Amino acid sequence: MVTGMKAKYSKQHWLHFSENGLCLFETGPGKDALPYLDIKATLSADSPLSAPAAHMRWVRQHAGKRLNILLSNGLYQLLLSDVPDVPEAELRDAIELKAADLINYDLEDALIDVIQLPSDAYRGRMKMAFIVAMMKTPLQQWLVELAQHGIRVDIIDVEMTQLRNLLVFHQTVPETGILQLTANSSRLLLTYQREMVLSRAFDIGLGSLIREQTVQDGELELTLDSAESSDIQLESLALEIRRSFDYYEAQLGLGSLGEVRLLCDARYDYLADELTQRLGVRFSMIRPEDFMTIRLSQMDLDPVNFYGLTGSVYREALS
Repeated sequence: MVTGMKAKYSKQHWLHFSENGLCLFETGPGKDALPYLDIKATLSADSPLSAPAAHMRWVRQHAGKRLNILLSNGLYQLLLSDVPDVPEAELRDAIELKAADLINYDLEDALIDVIQLPSDAYRGRMKMAFIVAMMKTPLQQWLVELAQHGIRVDIIDVEMTQLRNLLVFHQTVPETGILQLTANSSRLLLTYQREMVLSRAFDIGLGSLIREQTVQDGELELTLDSAESSDIQLESLALEIRRSFDYYEAQLGLGSLGEVRLLCDARYDYLADELTQRLGVRFSMIRPEDFMTIRLSQMDLDPVNFYGLTGSVYREALS
């Protein structure tokens, strides 16, 4: 936990949107002094953000009268832009005009949020900001539909900032990062003084990094040794991470990374050692179950699949 930070938790209900489903979950304080993440219900659906009416009955069945909305990484754009040199009162309008040049739809049709980088970034030579952008209409339709059924939305957030929350709450050094590995992709997020300064996604996931894979051949299960292929993919991932580290040090001018936390299935913790050896920066596993209780509504659910939601537990403590 960040030194001097006092954790505070209250019960909150969340509706998580992904490209292929919905998840209703709850966060709050547990009886054992640990916070909890409670997966209440999940629903498989194609592009649920575009069809609120089709899924409202399911939401009403499982949700209360107040919700927070969480959007998965595939539902918004993260853009990096310089910050215009204008008075503070005009800054947001000026950044939105910058966003108009970066998105492929009209600014009037966009929802825009801005995350400014710390003043030390880029050696103080220029001000930069992340622009979070998405189409306005689908989310507005959901908000209207929810309101018509007496459900109030308090917060709209994105997965990326929840990953940052997870990292920041448990960081031990100011210059740190987190690498989340999922089945088919990975995301690297780097911070400086608790602020996000770099976020990159890679099309390399655990499916191509693990050394042994079990496949079905008729009625037989065969374990294939894919060490050579996985080593090539791991080297490719390490190269992309090295480029990110170089950018952090040389372009952002923020010094050397002290540590990177690895968020993935604990069965693959050996990847932390391998990345440490390749990159010369300490990688260590971060296991959400060590500092929160994860409750699942169904026995066949895997808590690893909900690691991307765990930072929501700390949103209130870090606000």
